[in-house]
Amino acid sequence: MKNLILCSMLFLAFSIHAQEFYFTYYNFSVEPQNEAAVFKIVDDYFKNYKQEGITVRFFENHFKDNANNYSHSIGFSGSLEAMGGQYSGVQSDTWDLFLTRVNQLIKNSHSAYMGTVIATHGDMASTYPIQNYILLDVNDTSTFLAERKKYFSKFNHTKRLTVLGNITSGLSAQGETHMVILGYKDFKSAMGGQDKLLTAKEVEVRRKAWKEFGESNGGVTVVRSGTRILLGKW
Repeated sequence: MKNLILCSMLFLAFSIHAQEFYFTYYNFSVEPQNEAAVFKIVDDYFKNYKQEGITVRFFENHFKDNANNYSHSIGFSGSLEAMGGQYSGVQSDTWDLFLTRVNQLIKNSHSAYMGTVIATHGDMASTYPIQNYILLDVNDTSTFLAERKKYFSKFNHTKRLTVLGNITSGLSAQGETHMVILGYKDFKSAMGGQDKLLTAKEVEVRRKAWKEFGESNGGVTVVRSGTRILLGKW
């Protein structure tokens, strides 16, 4: 199971671009005494051998419930062509050595899934190292997407990043279908939430638009939420 995690070594890494992007996830746990060693191995490898067109990110799963207790995630995202190349099966001695070194330090695996980025809102040129993630079970996808688009047409701001993706493989028994990422520039902003970043007038507009969205989105259930910290990006 441990080898399965990093056999492909692909995890969520949302890259923002006009064209469609794909992502994959592998979530796993590392003992505290091995965390620095794992990061160094990952950093050394992807600084030198990252595939063109792929973005790699490494996260610590910081706030989580006891059924969501993996410690780290690592992964790639990119266009369909780039991701297809990443999964082409082409191997090298350098890659095999990388997998061997990392697998020796992994305690256990947790979960894996893949999907596509549907929509992004916010200042995509900035970095948002503190990210709240929310897994959703959406009853009526077409209604949900239409009403969500309507919400952002009424209220949209650049003080945080919002990314929506759909999950196409690897669903859990809880039935999550979509993931929302809320990116913040620091913990203070993440703890306060977006209303603390807005003027009183903006808060009023946002809450009205959000209330309308909640009443007409076709039915959405929150399956799980948590907060992750971006440790590295290549």
